[in-house]
Amino acid sequence: MTENISQVLAFTQRLEFKTLLEIESKEMSGLNPVIFNSALEFKNMLNLLDSVDVLIIDEPKDNVIFLSLISEVLARKASIKKIYLLSNGETFDPKVKVFPQQDVTGFVQEFKTVFASAAPPATEGYISIPVSTLKYFNVLPFDLYVKISNDKYVKRIPAHEGIDASTLKSFISRGILELYFDKKFNRDFSSMLINNMINKVETEYTTLDEKLLAIEDVYVTTLDIVTKLGFKPRIIQVCESVLNQISEDVAGGKDNFAKYMDQLRTQKNLSFHYRLMELTGFISTQMLDQMGEQNIRDKIRKLIFASMFCDYTLKSTDQIHIRRFDQLARLSVEEQKIISEHALKASELVNQYQSAPYEASLIIKQHHGSLTGVGLPLLISSKILPLSKCLITAQEISYQILMESGRHPMDVLSDIKLKFIDTPLEDFFVLFEESCKTNNLDKPGTV
Repeated sequence: MTENISQVLAFTQRLEFKTLLEIESKEMSGLNPVIFNSALEFKNMLNLLDSVDVLIIDEPKDNVIFLSLISEVLARKASIKKIYLLSNGETFDPKVKVFPQQDVTGFVQEFKTVFASAAPPATEGYISIPVSTLKYFNVLPFDLYVKISNDKYVKRIPAHEGIDASTLKSFISRGILELYFDKKFNRDFSSMLINNMINKVETEYTTLDEKLLAIEDVYVTTLDIVTKLGFKPRIIQVCESVLNQISEDVAGGKDNFAKYMDQLRTQKNLSFHYRLMELTGFISTQMLDQMGEQNIRDKIRKLIFASMFCDYTLKSTDQIHIRRFDQLARLSVEEQKIISEHALKASELVNQYQSAPYEASLIIKQHHGSLTGVGLPLLISSKILPLSKCLITAQEISYQILMESGRHPMDVLSDIKLKFIDTPLEDFFVLFEESCKTNNLDKPGTV
């Protein structure tokens, strides 16, 4: 019987063993194993993955670290196909195969037998993409297909044939929302899409409306391809230009605060998710400015990054409206789990991205007021970071202003801040209220 091997996860603090694993895995399967020397990063990745084909632990010198790793693996062993341990200790679980640390050769021979019995890498077959992503291309260097049945695909756009708006409309009008291409072109398509999306955001626009629509378009498309194509940590780089654009807008937009805020809350042609993200970044910036913070541009980027990715692991846009513990009861068990864990999962996603601003993953983990990132707590912890409190406050204000876009923002603020009296967020509501007065937002008729 053959089996697919697509995910190899390893922990080692020996550089020579790491190098050997990379060479052998690449040579035998074409796979790049995911290898960590940090116990925390290894455990975060293990918790993020639904399943692991091959897991390898090379025992570290620190026994406390070793025991914590073993404990984590045993807790997840049902979702791991094969577990290997290089250790001078005894076997402690029948599912774990142990090799002496000095017997690297013996382990490698065993490792090779796993791949020898495995099916070839999945380079054949098809992968789907949303039809909407085609708006970024004039042509593609490979064929695109329509799925007719489970195993039948028909070519609809030949390689190098022109693609335009009418092409997209023709598919959408017939209810075709996905097209397919050969899996072997997956990386090529992803790279082209990333480059084209970044170029779109970095275009010079003549009006704020045009720029907002372009940035929102990239943001929504990124959400789609995170789900469709994977590459979760890597896909964050698509949003780098969006982050930079928004950072510059909010850092330099104090004089136009009321106008910008009103435009975001009333732009119905922009998605709710995008407006919430950008308005949250804008409002949190006003709080920082009111506090007279040092290094404000760095903190702006940190908060905008967090506001962009804090809800990224939710599975549907409807789930963003679940903000309180009592709303969970009407959901399925699966939906409750997604929402309860989304802050933790998003922080782990961001933690894998090396270019993430310092503390961004921690701010995201705490963005519902929990230190662990799990659940929607009834009481917000006073121990969370000040920037986490700033983000929570800004998101709560933004959400309510968008939900009640017909009311004056100051009226909405007056109502919502009453709910947070005697909580760790009270001072931040006051800061935003003071900022509104400074920016003339409190005057009737200004928005």
